[in-house]
Amino acid sequence: MPDGIDVRVLRDPRLFARLSSRWLATEPFSTNVMGVQLDGVLRGVRPPGEEDIWIAAVQRDRLLGAAMHTPPYHLFLPRLPAGVGSRIATTLAAAGRPLSGVIGETTTVAEFVSVWTARTGSTSSPLMTMRMYRLTELIDPAATPGVARQGGPDERRVLIEWFEHFNAETHPDQPREAAATAVDRRLAAGELWLWWDGGRPVSLAGHSAPAAGVARVEPVYTPPEHRRRGYGTAVTASATRAALHTGAMHVALYTDLANPVSNSIYQTIGYVADHDAVDMRLLPNR
Repeated sequence: MPDGIDVRVLRDPRLFARLSSRWLATEPFSTNVMGVQLDGVLRGVRPPGEEDIWIAAVQRDRLLGAAMHTPPYHLFLPRLPAGVGSRIATTLAAAGRPLSGVIGETTTVAEFVSVWTARTGSTSSPLMTMRMYRLTELIDPAATPGVARQGGPDERRVLIEWFEHFNAETHPDQPREAAATAVDRRLAAGELWLWWDGGRPVSLAGHSAPAAGVARVEPVYTPPEHRRRGYGTAVTASATRAALHTGAMHVALYTDLANPVSNSIYQTIGYVADHDAVDMRLLPNR
């Protein structure tokens, strides 16, 4: 474990941004969830939580890594140098910080969980294993009937319904932003795209604003009755292209490793694996 690490637990996102912005730019993919959240809070489009903390691991005034915890969501850990995840676990356990789970880059999460469970007597269980893919060069997908259109107020109702279905399918055991709140925020930002065929929307993809130059595609959802027709691939390519047009230098997305279809189709349009991630539930010892 690196010596002399000072783990600073901050409440002020602006102070955290001043400390971490240069480091975030050196690790833009695994930190993207944190970067998007931080950027949204700083721009006033994502409300900060009263219990939010921003974590900076510093060694001799040099930032080694960063993390965040924005309840009710799980602690987020990006790819960190060996030993930093352990020190964060020790610091949060000593402070009595309540955690219901931890999510992030697989090796760092494993290191954190090992120390956390030993210190707190809690247990852990995996909720989901994931892989982040990053775009190399966008490849046009196979010809698909229909056309991509940016989502607007007229589609709000169906978007809320599809966000709810997406959350139920992909994150059934985890807290999520209310579907209506997420849809309204992302419609206002112009981040949602629909694939239309036969005069109706058949698939959805959204993208984030770029953080440290990286935009993330999420969600991608196709209702069961419209699947296996290429709609999801087509609308993902459209959302990817839109993200690049907003000024993103890179585009990334997460997939569920238990879903071989999604892990294969994104590779056909130019995405390659960057790192694996895991979401772990933490349960107190009863």
